[in-house]
Amino acid sequence: MSKTPIELDTQRSTEMTASDIGNNAMVIKLKHDLERFQAPIVSAYGVLTWEKKYYPVVVLGGISVTFFVLWYMDLSVITLMSLLALLTTISHYFLLWCLDLPDFILDFFQTKIDGLFWNALIWDSDNEAKFESVCGQMYNIKKGLAAWYQYLFKERKSTGLVIVKSLVLLAMAWIGSIVNNLLLMYLVTLLIAMWAGLQAKDVFK
Repeated sequence: MSKTPIELDTQRSTEMTASDIGNNAMVIKLKHDLERFQAPIVSAYGVLTWEKKYYPVVVLGGISVTFFVLWYMDLSVITLMSLLALLTTISHYFLLWCLDLPDFILDFFQTKIDGLFWNALIWDSDNEAKFESVCGQMYNIKKGLAAWYQYLFKERKSTGLVIVKSLVLLAMAWIGSIVNNLLLMYLVTLLIAMWAGLQAKDVFK
């Protein structure tokens, strides 16, 4: 009898706390890999967890405008994927460039940058705690996905479970055939983006 990912995850470890993060080698490695992006990560974490009251409106509005533009442009799948890949590449390059500005730019705009940019990224203990928390959550998500992958694709399944999984996939295919796919993508994206804020504000409780 195979165990579910929830049982496997419970058996391996409980939910990661701040003290556990410092002792976990995988999380420490993840923190080291993401160290250059710690300021943008903490800022995004604040938006997704609704640290300010207007952040839910920002998230909802940004996603809604993006999908409205996609609906209005009515792009083909190949064109859409190519443009998303192009946008991701340019954004990644620009982010890396901003985090590692050339020396001549720093020397020329030292006063303005110090006054307008770097002061906004002052790193303190609160930001460090948030960064550690984000790394811990990312590690837990990665571990959970690995457990589900192991459970769904590598462990031997009973006939009943295969039938149930097949029925669920057929139901999803049927829903996708009768409901606009862009609308489904919008709802799923909105749910994922709002989930962290809903949990942080204990909405479900």
